[in-house]
Amino acid sequence: MRDYEIVYVIRPDLSDEARAAKVERVHSLVTENGGEIGKVEDWGKRVLAYEIRHFAEGYYRLTEFRMPPESVNLVESRLNLDEELLRYQIVVRE
Repeated sequence: MRDYEIVYVIRPDLSDEARAAKVERVHSLVTENGGEIGKVEDWGKRVLAYEIRHFAEGYYRLTEFRMPPESVNLVESRLNLDEELLRYQIVVRE
């Protein structure tokens, strides 16, 4: 198991319920692939440095988790298909 963190940006036009469901979906992707959720931070709505898919703002979220290294690619492949995420980045925590 390794320590990771993911920062992701959710589309600003989603309702609060849809945004909460999206966060829960990201967390379930981690746990379904053998991971454990750690600290979660909501950074709120922020202005993007440049437009992404015609959006100038997005909701930022940080989640720390532990997961087997071989499972990270599976999570990333599922996140790539999600149209409600504008961007995400998973990095190894040292």
